[in-house]
Amino acid sequence: MIQRRLRVVKWLNTTPAIGVCALCSREFRVPISALKRTADAQASLQEQFDRHTCGPENAGALLRQEPDDEEDEEEEDNERKDEDDDDDNDMNDDGYSE
Repeated sequence: MIQRRLRVVKWLNTTPAIGVCALCSREFRVPISALKRTADAQASLQEQFDRHTCGPENAGALLRQEPDDEEDEEEEDNERKDEDDDDDNDMNDDGYSE
């Protein structure tokens, strides 16, 4: 399960500029005045992140739905197998395809 943590998504050289919450995808931007020093930028992002709360409507927004069963994968495998078998039938007796 995805945990609530700050992830930096944009850097200006070695200074973090934009971060997002890994759980709710809320974005945090460093003010221009704090971009002059890396420590100030990091502190600004961390403070914004610490103050925010993940809403229940946003939680899980980044979660990917997994298929309920493996039937889709099996059907795709069978289709690929059928295509491979069709390719074998295109060969004539000399081993060349027509």
